[in-house]
Amino acid sequence: MPPRNFTSHLSGWAPGSKESRHWADNDYTEIKFTGCSMVGTTGRSVGVKLWQAIPFARDKDMGMKTFTNCFKGSTKTSRGEWSAHYTGGDNRYFTIPALNGSIYTKANLNVKKVYVDTTKAD
Repeated sequence: MPPRNFTSHLSGWAPGSKESRHWADNDYTEIKFTGCSMVGTTGRSVGVKLWQAIPFARDKDMGMKTFTNCFKGSTKTSRGEWSAHYTGGDNRYFTIPALNGSIYTKANLNVKKVYVDTTKAD
């Protein structure tokens, strides 16, 4: 299956509460959030962690990027890029481990538009 780009949104995500859908990819991933807001506090930052799904083994933590610009207005975008190849897995997904730098918060994240790009060429 060739890599695919897709658009989605997030509603009511708390740190560590959910994971995104999985997509076929094992080289390059770009994630963009447009129009971030929080319920329960003023939104300043969101941590976005990318994972490589490894069947029958522990998933590979590919690192976290901190997004801040998407909180500056409903049309503002934050983006993060990951370029790496790992053997043993061909699917990726992301999680939200922190809001405003904390894993301990009662706040929830909403994102108007999430865009996942799996091709560096565009």
